[in-house]
Order: sequence, then C-alpha cells, then structure tokens
Amino acid sequence: MKIKMSNILITILKILKIVSVSCGFLFFVIFLLAFTSAPFYMYYHLGTDSDCSKETFSSAHIVMLGGAGMPSQGNLIRLFYTAAYAQSNTEVIILHPHDSLCQKKMEKELLLKGVQQDKISFLTEGSNTHSQILHLKNERPELLHQDLLVITSPEYLKRTVKCFKKLGFTAVCGKGAFEATVDFDLALKGKKMEGNVTIPIIENTKLRYTFWNYLKLEIDCFREYTALFYYKCKGWI
Repeated sequence: MKIKMSNILITILKILKIVSVSCGFLFFVIFLLAFTSAPFYMYYHLGTDSDCSKETFSSAHIVMLGGAGMPSQGNLIRLFYTAAYAQSNTEVIILHPHDSLCQKKMEKELLLKGVQQDKISFLTEGSNTHSQILHLKNERPELLHQDLLVITSPEYLKRTVKCFKKLGFTAVCGKGAFEATVDFDLALKGKKMEGNVTIPIIENTKLRYTFWNYLKLEIDCFREYTALFYYKCKGWI
C-alpha cells in the first residue's frame, strides 16, 4: 500500500514539474514577444477585415456589438466609431445584453453625436457573440443580403465577422474600433523631474510604455485565439 501511494505521489510530482516548466516557458516566450512588434501585428490582424479594405464604407445599416458597461472604454469608443460612420439615413442596431440604464446612456451618447433617435434600436437577447447575431438573424431576416457595417472592439472583429458569415449574412464589412496613437514627445531628458536623484530616470519609452502595452495586447490576443478555437469547435464560425 505504501509503495502504491509513493508511486502516485511521484507521478503527481512529475506532472506538476511538467506543468511548471511548461508555464514558465510560456511566460518566457510571452515576455520576450513583448519586446518585439509581434503583439501589435497580432492585434492588428484580429481587428482588420480583409474583405473590407475600403477606408470608407457606406451602408444603410450599422450593427454595433456592445457588452461592457456605460460609460466604459469599450462601449464609448465603439459608439464613437458608430456615430462617425452613420449618415442621416443610417439605421443603427445595437446588440447588447438587456440593461435599461446602460441602453439609455448609449442612446444619449449617439444622440449627442448627431445620430437621429428614430434610427437607433436595440436587440437585447443573447449573451455571447454567436447568440446575439443569431437573434439578429431571427428578428431581422431581411438584413441577410443587405450591406451591413459591423463595429466592435478590434480583438473581437475577426470572430464577429466569421459568425455573421456562418449565419448567412452575405454582405458584411467589419470595422475594428482602434484607439488612435499618440503623437507627442514622451522624452524625459533635459526636463526637471525632482524626486530621489539616486534612482536613475528611465528614458527609454519602450520600457516605460510599449513593453507593458504589448504585454496587455498579448493577453487579449491569446484570449481571443482561444475563443476562435472554441467557436470553431462549436461550429459557430
């Protein structure tokens, strides 16, 4: 009995060792990638619809996928893009889980940006991308063969467009709600900084900002790759 327990313990320790080494290697790879431009291109690839190469796309229908609170970074930037692409005759359909307070704030934001109130509608069924688009198909089947401009966060765009096409929408153009890059000088050299003079100033902006931003992008991208794999296994894309 003691020998059997000992063998089980040895097996568990071996498995833990393999898991620890694997996790350590994965972290090391992620850490190194954050010093390269790879995370940016991974993110850009997820947020770009190759079938929608035109800078401007005119459509009578914009479908915005929400999911965050209001106000929130995710919803505000998607609403910004939605309003920017909306024309006087454009219908804006927002797919968002039911939340009356959130919906009112989203509608108010669009009204402030010039979208007409009678052009805004909400579909609140569904709690993930596939179920939201499925509900849109069931409620608005006439949109299946009409031009649709789809707006969502960049990391979700590829999965979202694939879901639309899988469910039979034939004319979908996806736009990722990318943040704008900054264009000002972040250098610290020659500036009065005060503080503890024995601690050196980190002048390199790659260490101060880029590394951490890219590390976050990697987490978003790997999470989305996992979601794409899951959706593929489910037959949703």
